[in-house]
Formats: sequence, structure tokens, C-alpha cells
Amino acid sequence: MSLPRKIRCAVESVVDHGGRVYSVELKPDRPIPVFQPGQFLHLTVDEFDPAGFWPESRVFSIASSPTERNRLRICYSVKGRYTQKMERAIAVGREVWIKLPYGDFVIEPDQEVVLVAGGTGISAFAAFLAMLTSQRTLPVTLVYGARSPDLLLFDEMILGQHRRIPALQVVFFAENGAPALAARLERQSRAPQCFPGRISLPEIWPLLSDPANRLFYLAGPPAMVETLCSSLRARGATPDRIRVDAWE
Repeated sequence: MSLPRKIRCAVESVVDHGGRVYSVELKPDRPIPVFQPGQFLHLTVDEFDPAGFWPESRVFSIASSPTERNRLRICYSVKGRYTQKMERAIAVGREVWIKLPYGDFVIEPDQEVVLVAGGTGISAFAAFLAMLTSQRTLPVTLVYGARSPDLLLFDEMILGQHRRIPALQVVFFAENGAPALAARLERQSRAPQCFPGRISLPEIWPLLSDPANRLFYLAGPPAMVETLCSSLRARGATPDRIRVDAWE
């Protein structure tokens, strides 16, 4: 695995998805080290002298593909003091610093997996999903929930992969606007499932083959992760089959 490196980046684009949720494209000043889908980086908007100490920062899953060595993508939702600071500071042309790669939240390729993402937690799975091919035979189920359909990030990529890859099953949850989302999805040649409200294990469980023996990966708000971990254990999923990428 690559050793972490500190790299200066220019902000190339900022997409405001509404609801204080943003996607940011970064242009590093040199090729980034090799990383695996699911790993994360530290980002700081403070001044940094490479000869000095690393300043205050925040961790973000790397949402771009490992094949893109000259570009990085992160997503964030404004939740606390540091992300409020980011919202004020990050703009096109601004310089930021990152250090990467970190983490072992890496999906095992030879397992039947269920990927459960809440909000910007989808970032932890984006690169893995984008790199799936039609040769994949082991089932992959993506369960993705957000406050509204507009906040389902990477939806076009996800829907495109769902059309092309029979082994990929997609289930969406939307707290608001689920009927409109379901109507839009019905026009797809292979329509994903769609449910109103927050991610619910009772809705998901009947859709899975041999669910207790699937490998579950959970990424999203701590409250969501805690609730789903408890529900999975109550339904017979052993702790070794639950992988967590909790964030604040």
C-alpha cells in the first residue's frame, strides 16, 4: 500500500447540490499516490508549510477513480464547524492541501456484498461502483438513502452501471420526494427499487439472497450506522460480516 503523501491542490470546480451538500474537484500539483477504492484523504483549507506541522483538517472518502492520478473528487455536507469553514473558503482557484491515502475500508472483490450509504457516505463506494464491469458475477447490492432525490449523488453513474451490470442491484431511499423519484426510475430499462423514508433494514432484507451471509459495508452518519449495525446483528449477521466507515 502506498505511503501517505502531502500534496498541494487547486480547486477546479465546486458543485452545490442544495441542502449545503457539495462536490469538489481538485487538481493536484503532481500525480497522486496509488490508492484503493474506499480509502480516504485528509484535507485542510489552512495555510501549510511542508516543513512544519500539519494543520487542522478533515477526512473525506476519495470519490474519484484510482485510475485518475491527476484529479480527485470529494463530497461533503456542512455539519459542523470545520465544514462551515470549508463552505466559506473553498472556491474555484483556491489552493488546499491534502494528504493521502489512508484507511482499510476496501471492498473484498471475492465476496457477495451489500453497500449501504447514507448521504455523502456514497463517496466511499463511488470508485468501486464506477469500476465494476459486466464480468462481475458475485452479487453487489447498493442501498443508498438521502434527504431528497436531488441529493442522491452520482445517480447517473449508478443508474448507468445498474443498466449494464446484471450482478448490481440498486435500492434507493428518499425521505422527501420518493414518489417523484419512483416515477422517474420506472422509465429506466431496468428500474431500481425505491422506498420512502430513511434506510430501513426490514425493507432491504427480503430483497437479498442469503442475507445473513452477505458482507455488509456501512457508510454514513453515525446514528444511521449504529442503528443498522444493531438491526443487522439482531437478524443474525455476525460482527465479522459488518464493516463500518462511520464519520461525523
